[in-house]
Order: sequence, then structure tokens, then C-alpha cells
Amino acid sequence: MENLGIDFKIMIAQAINFVLFFIIVKKFIAKPFNSFLEDEHDKEREKQRLLESAKKIEEDLKVKEQKMKAQAQKEMKDIIEETKKNSQDLRETLLDEAKKEAEEIKEKMRGQLNEEKEDLYKEVKKKVAELSFDIVNKGLKDSLDEETQKRITQRILKNLN
Repeated sequence: MENLGIDFKIMIAQAINFVLFFIIVKKFIAKPFNSFLEDEHDKEREKQRLLESAKKIEEDLKVKEQKMKAQAQKEMKDIIEETKKNSQDLRETLLDEAKKEAEEIKEKMRGQLNEEKEDLYKEVKKKVAELSFDIVNKGLKDSLDEETQKRITQRILKNLN
């Protein structure tokens, strides 16, 4: 094969060189490169897993936030209803107290009015008695004796009582 320009020694040397090159590349370049690629794939998978976990946590937080908002609105509504009820109760209580006070004032005024009416009636009675006594004294003084005047005066006073 020398005629063809092929030298077996060079071919064997080249085959050995190729095998050595293949072993060196496989051991020192391919393995670390494959390890690097595997590490990168593992890191990418871990990123995806963490991303999915973060999305799930975010969704859970949104659901919790919505629940908390709904609960806060419910509590606010309950507080407003309770406040309305309390204010209505307070209003009714104040109205009842005001009515009671008005009734007390009316009763007091009626009592005062009755007292004033009685006082006025007594005063009018007294004036009528005095006037009657004066009329009897002045008008009948000359025509009646003192004894008759006393009887008439007593009869007038008796009729007034």
C-alpha cells in the first residue's frame, strides 16, 4: 500500500492519536461539558419548580386576600348594622324619656293650674263675701237692726261656703 501513499506506521500512529484524542476529549472535555449541561438543566428545572411554587403561593395569597376583603366587608356591614340598631335604640330611649318629661311637666302644670284656680276661686269668694258684707252694712244699715244684719251676713257667708 505504499504505492498508494499509505504508510501503516503513520496510520497506526494516527489511529492511536485519534483514540488518545477521543479518550482525552471524552474524559476532560465531554464529561465536564455534559456535567455542566446537566447542572444547567437541573438549575432550569429548579427555576421552573420555584416559579410554579411562587405562582401557586401568589394565587393562594390572592384567594386569602379576597377572603379577607370579604370578611372585612362583612364585619364592616355588621358594625354599621349594629351602630344603626344602637342609634335607633338610643333614639327611642331619648324619645321615651322626652315623652315622660313632657307628661311630668303637663301634670305639674295641671297641678299648678288647679292650685291657681282654687286660689282664684277662694279670692273671688272672699271678695264676694266682703262685697256682700259691705252691701249689707251700707245698704241695709239704716233699715235693719244689728241682729238682723248679722243673720243676713251669716246666711250670705253660709251660702258662699
